[in-house]
Amino acid sequence: MTEAATPFDPKIIGIPDRVCAEAGIVGEWIAGDKLSIHAFSHATANSQDKPSAFVNNNAYVHLLKLDVVLFEPVMRKLLNESNSTFIAVQNVKKIKSAPTDAQAEYLKLSRQYRSIVRACLENLQEIAYTTPSKRDQYQKYVAIFYNIEYIWHLCEILFINITPGDAILPQLLEWIRFHFPKCDQQMNRVVTSNETASTSNLGVSSGAESHPEYWQALNGLVLQGRVGEARRLLRLHSSSRQDPFRALDEALRTMPVYAVYGGLSVNEFEMRWKCWQVTCTNKIEAGVFASWPQLEFIAKILIGQDSALKEAVRECESWEQLLAAWLLYTDPTVKSFHLGSHAQQCMSQFRGYGGRSAITKHVDSLILSLMESNLHQVIKQLQQTAESGWFATHLTDLLFHCGRLNILDGQQNNVAHKLREFLLLDYGTMLLGHQSLWQVGVSYLDHCPNSGQSCLSLLLPRVPLTSEKRALKVIQIAKQRDLRHIVLTTCKVMGKRALARGQCGLALAWALRSEDAGFATHLADRFLEGYSVSGEFASESHSYLDLLDNLGSCMLISGRLTFLGKYCEFHRLYNAGDFREAAALLVSLLSSHLAPKYFWMTLLMDAVPLLESNDVALTSDDTYALMHCLEDLISDRQSDVARSLKSDPQDSMPLSEDCEDDLLMDMEDDRDDLANYHCKGGYDRAFKRKEAMIRIALARNMARAIVHEMSSND
Repeated sequence: MTEAATPFDPKIIGIPDRVCAEAGIVGEWIAGDKLSIHAFSHATANSQDKPSAFVNNNAYVHLLKLDVVLFEPVMRKLLNESNSTFIAVQNVKKIKSAPTDAQAEYLKLSRQYRSIVRACLENLQEIAYTTPSKRDQYQKYVAIFYNIEYIWHLCEILFINITPGDAILPQLLEWIRFHFPKCDQQMNRVVTSNETASTSNLGVSSGAESHPEYWQALNGLVLQGRVGEARRLLRLHSSSRQDPFRALDEALRTMPVYAVYGGLSVNEFEMRWKCWQVTCTNKIEAGVFASWPQLEFIAKILIGQDSALKEAVRECESWEQLLAAWLLYTDPTVKSFHLGSHAQQCMSQFRGYGGRSAITKHVDSLILSLMESNLHQVIKQLQQTAESGWFATHLTDLLFHCGRLNILDGQQNNVAHKLREFLLLDYGTMLLGHQSLWQVGVSYLDHCPNSGQSCLSLLLPRVPLTSEKRALKVIQIAKQRDLRHIVLTTCKVMGKRALARGQCGLALAWALRSEDAGFATHLADRFLEGYSVSGEFASESHSYLDLLDNLGSCMLISGRLTFLGKYCEFHRLYNAGDFREAAALLVSLLSSHLAPKYFWMTLLMDAVPLLESNDVALTSDDTYALMHCLEDLISDRQSDVARSLKSDPQDSMPLSEDCEDDLLMDMEDDRDDLANYHCKGGYDRAFKRKEAMIRIALARNMARAIVHEMSSND
C-alpha cells in the first residue's frame, strides 16, 4: 500500500501589509471558501479616545481563498460522476421496495463510487508522470485518493456487503490481495525468469529457486491464502519431487477453506480445520521438513504457530496484511466484532518488528477504528483528510441509507440525520462557492431536509451572474424550489445591467420574465418619457419593437405596461391606415385614465392628425371625450403654474392673436407635422401652443362630425 497520506500541514500565510501588522487584523467571511482580511484597530471601553495613528495610510482588503484539491481540473470528472451516483443513492428506496433488493443496490453503488475513485487515480498518475513540474503535487493527490479507495473498500466489506453468519475473512483476504499485489509481481518475475532460463538452456533448467525472490513470492502467496498459486510455484522448484515438497503440496491441497455457501456449518468446518492442522503438526514433529527450513517455516504458518507468524512480519508490507494471515491460520471463522482485538495485536507486533509506526499514521488509526466499529470516530477522522470533504460526505450518506449509522443515536435522537445533513451542507456550500461547480452543490443542498432550502436561499444569490445563460440557470433552479425572491432579484440585476447598457428591450424582457410589476412600470415610464421628448421609441434593434408589439398577456402584470402595449397597437393601426380603429383606441386610452397624466398631451397631439383627416375618424362623442381630457389637463396645468408664478411670473404668457394665426396657417400647410410642432420660448409657451392646436383641431372635427352624423341620420 502507498505510504499513508496525512492531512496537509497547516501553513502560516504572511500578509504583506504594514498597517495590518501594526494595528491588527480582522477577518470576515464573504462567500464559499473566501475570507477577507483587513486592518482593524481593536478598541475597548478602556481605550483612549484619540485620532488613529493610521489615518493617512492606505487601507487594503486582502482576500484569502482555500486551496481545494477538488477544484483541480483533473477532478472534474470525479465530482460529476460521483454526483450522479449520489443522486442514485437517494432514489434507491423509491425504486426498490424490498430491503434485500435495496441492500444489493447500495452495494452496487458503493462499487461504483470505488470505480470512480480508481479512474481518478489513473488520471492523476498519468498527469504526475507526464508533467514533471507538478509531479510532487500530484503524487500527494495520488496518495490521498489511493487511501480513499483503500478505506472505502474496507467499509464496504464491514458495513455494506454483509454476508450471512458475519463471515468476514473471505472478503478481507480479497481486500488484501487487491491492494497488496507485491507477491503477484514477484511470482510473475520468478516464472518469467524460469521460462527464459529453460528456453536458453534447451530445456535444462536449474529450477525457479535460483531467482532471489522465489521464497519471498512463495511466502507472500501463502500469507494471502492463495493456495493454488503457491502450489504452482512450489512445483517449479528443482527438488519438487522430494518428500518434503510433496508433503507441503499435499498440506496445501487438503487445506479446508471456509465458504458461506459451501454446505458446511461453522462447527463442521472447525472440526475439519483442527484435524487438518493436527496432521500438519504431526508432519512437522516427525521431521518431514527438517532438511528444508523454508518449507518448515511455511508449514508452521499453516498450523498458526505464534513464533512463525511473528517472524512472518518481515514478509508483510503492513499490519493489515499480517492481520489477514493471522486470522486465516488461527481463526478462519472470525466475526467482525472480534476484529478490533486481533488488529491491536497485529499492530503491536508489526511496530515491534520495526515496521511503520501504525498508531501514529492517520490511515492506520482510521482502519483500526473501522475494525472496532467506531463509526463516530471514523467519520471524525475522515473529515480531517485533505480531499476537502468528498470522502466523508459520500461515505456517510451511503452508510446512512444502508442503516449503519443508527448505532450513533444511542440515547439521543436523530444524531445520524444531523451528522449526514451537516456534511452535505458543508460540502454543498463549498461547491456553491466555485465558478463552475455551483450547480453540483445545489443537488447536495436539495437533500438536506432541515436547512438545505434556507442555506440555498442565502447562497444562490451569491452566484456571480457572469452571463445571461448563467442567470437563466439560476432562475430555473430558484423557480423549481419556489424561491421567488431569488427570481425577482436575479431578473432585476440583469435588467438593470441591460438598462445601463442602453438595451431597453432586453431589460423589458427580464422584467417580463420575473413578472415584477414595479420594474415593468419603471421601464414603461422610461419608454414613455423618452417618447414624449423625442417623438419615437429609441431602440437598439428591431427586436425591441417586436417585443412591444407582441406583449400579449404579459402586459397585464402592470397597468403602465398595459398602456404601453395598447399605445404601440395604436401606432400599428395608424401606420396601417386603419384610422377609425386607431382613433377609437386612442379615445379609450384617454377616457379610461389608463394613460399617465404626463402623457396626455402626447396622446392629444397624436389625435390631431386624426381630427384633421378628411375622413371623419372621431365621432362627436369621441370629440367631447377628448375635450374633457384636455380641460382636465389644463386645470392640472393651471394649478402647477399658479404654484410656480411666485418664482417666475413670465413663465406663463398667453398666446398672441398673431401666434394663433400662424398656427392656423401651419395646420393648413402641413397637417401631418402637427404632432411634432414646437414653438420657441420655454415649456409653458410650448404647452400653450399645443393647447391652441388641439382646440382648433377639436373644434373643426366637431363641426364635421355633427354634419356627418346628421347627414347619416337623414
